[in-house]
Amino acid sequence: MLEAALDILDGGGADALTMRALAKKSEVNPMTLYHHFGDQDGLIRALSERVYARVTAPRVGSVQARLMGLLQSYQSRVVQHPGLTLAIFRRPSAFPDQARRITDDLTALLGELGLPPTRLHLWISILVDFTHGAALATAMNGRSEAEDRQDKDIRDQEYTLALTELLDALARSG
Repeated sequence: MLEAALDILDGGGADALTMRALAKKSEVNPMTLYHHFGDQDGLIRALSERVYARVTAPRVGSVQARLMGLLQSYQSRVVQHPGLTLAIFRRPSAFPDQARRITDDLTALLGELGLPPTRLHLWISILVDFTHGAALATAMNGRSEAEDRQDKDIRDQEYTLALTELLDALARSG
């Protein structure tokens, strides 16, 4: 059912994912979905568990390297499943535990830099918003699958270069 839900999100976006559409694609009664997930928020949380569970920071390395690893891992999952991110944006009540965990990991890493709370929260917003914007722009570029594969390395390099600039600016700002 979760694979079918991701197929719907990936193919038609957040608006296309309804319990009825998922039931039809999964060839089950809609009530089965409600029994299994509770409601659409529960479905989105279950999808997030599946998609974002492996988004982690490396355990070793500099804070900047671990930040890079965490954000690159998250960015790649958003590029792969942009509809899920948009569904989470549209349904704040469905904010998943995995998104909270990723934010907590980012907060802990930035905390290692000794930032005061106001700057810490500012940099969380900067890095998360930048990552979402870059990933969603990449995912929604409207190119063919062949063009996407050809440009993936370039897009990843551009994201990494821009993220490096941001993290270097953070380090310089003390």
